[in-house]
Amino acid sequence: MNDNLYNDLWLKLLKNNSANIDEKSIFLLRDIFQPRTLKKEMHFLEAGERSTEMGFISKGVFRSYYIDKAGNDITKYFYMEGGILFSYEAHLFQKEAEYYIQALEDSEILVAKISDFEKVVEGNYNLLLFYKKMIDKTLVMKEEHASSFKLLNSVERYKKFISKYPALERRIKQCYLASYLGITPVSLSRIRKKLNINK
Repeated sequence: MNDNLYNDLWLKLLKNNSANIDEKSIFLLRDIFQPRTLKKEMHFLEAGERSTEMGFISKGVFRSYYIDKAGNDITKYFYMEGGILFSYEAHLFQKEAEYYIQALEDSEILVAKISDFEKVVEGNYNLLLFYKKMIDKTLVMKEEHASSFKLLNSVERYKKFISKYPALERRIKQCYLASYLGITPVSLSRIRKKLNINK
């Protein structure tokens, strides 16, 4: 990948996260991150693997999912441009990942070893804030999703999803969205019909 395209990836990433990072810090990141292209349906991480790499999404949509005991494919979260990819829990506790992370489109990401990233971040205030902001955003997203199952019905969960991610529904399969909302694809179709939403 040429330098101009690589620079564009970083500019897009930083813009998506409203990051204010100085030139020296960007150079440190460029030194450890490498661009990677993932084709649609390829995995960044599979259940049972160690989470040793992290990826920043420059282009594309990903989902994390698991297979339950009955063999059902359950989508937990979606990640778009500006998002971070890795299993925080698996890395933190040095255990095997419980979830898969899969590309839903042909995607471009920037990848580094988590250990290398942590060394670069240590002692660098700007990068530490950047990392914290991305982790915070991911944790808030997960908490909001979990609380929606306690506080909202399926119609309200769907309306909240399309309000928060207005362009995402067109980029993902209906079965993945239904699973994310905790309903069947048939129920999702009924909700969309009731709300007069045409995909």
